[in-house]
Amino acid sequence: MLNACEKRPLSTTSNRIYCKSFTLVFIVVCLLPIASFAQTPGTTENRPPPLGKLVDVGGYRVHLYCTGTGSPTVVIVGAGFSFDWGLVQPEVAKFTQVCSYDHSGIGWSDSGPKDSCALRVSEVHAALKNAGIKGPYVLVGHSLGALVARLYAGRYPEEVAGMVFVDHAAHLGVTFIARPRDDTTAPPPPPPMPSTPSGGGPIGIESDPNFSKLSSRDRELHLWAMSQTRNQTALQTNVGISQECTAEADAIAKEHSHPLGDKPLVDVSTGEFRSPDYDKLQLNLLSLSQNSKQLIAQKSGHFVIIDRPDVVIDAINQVVQSIRNNAKL
Repeated sequence: MLNACEKRPLSTTSNRIYCKSFTLVFIVVCLLPIASFAQTPGTTENRPPPLGKLVDVGGYRVHLYCTGTGSPTVVIVGAGFSFDWGLVQPEVAKFTQVCSYDHSGIGWSDSGPKDSCALRVSEVHAALKNAGIKGPYVLVGHSLGALVARLYAGRYPEEVAGMVFVDHAAHLGVTFIARPRDDTTAPPPPPPMPSTPSGGGPIGIESDPNFSKLSSRDRELHLWAMSQTRNQTALQTNVGISQECTAEADAIAKEHSHPLGDKPLVDVSTGEFRSPDYDKLQLNLLSLSQNSKQLIAQKSGHFVIIDRPDVVIDAINQVVQSIRNNAKL
């Protein structure tokens, strides 16, 4: 089942086009321009206090931020920083408990072992257990985070009650260019993607015009985090691990026709520049469960969590209600 979520048009200055092309880089854009803040290195001396608490996950700690009450607990497994979900988490907290997490090496979390999706699965599992957060959970993942959610469900199926994907990671490159004033006019060709993070270019969430919708606190936390060399280094690993994560998730899907059984799954995709390959990916994702639906976030690019947080909140609520009522989506 496919639903399109409408929205009033964005202003001329805020319209952007998210052009997708097949490369092996989609995940890196998931949040983060490394070069933008490279000239303002931060120190731990001016580190703001964490929003949540630091939880031991086996010799080092990760940041876990839980708000709200009720079950099932919603667990945001990335991507990006916990505070990048500032337009989503407070609204979800109005109808159930919700926790966001910063993987090792970013935000307030300690540095950990070599990054991988398997490591992130282990971190989330240990953090929830050691913090006393009871499952089964609704896992929410944006971009690379969606792969982490799938791998978590493959390793701990009994701990997963439902799932929400937000523009699930694919082998795509994303470039941002301004939408022309006249939408009937063909857009100019996109600028070349930088070959390395130091190549610069507005490819992060703070380059999205809707970044300003985040609270001043969350914007300041994001800019603080991106001024830290350790965060810049850690986030560069997203590209390196994306292929391995995809292969692991695809292997699980091949072993079972419907790996999630009839657990509720909502796939949030974007309405900008859809292609046959992108549509095929959504169909493959929907086939992971026999109880699934797609919501299309119109007027949104990759950063749906700030472009159309209402669609993400609705998707999470639908999954939570499906679980509570033991009903189909």
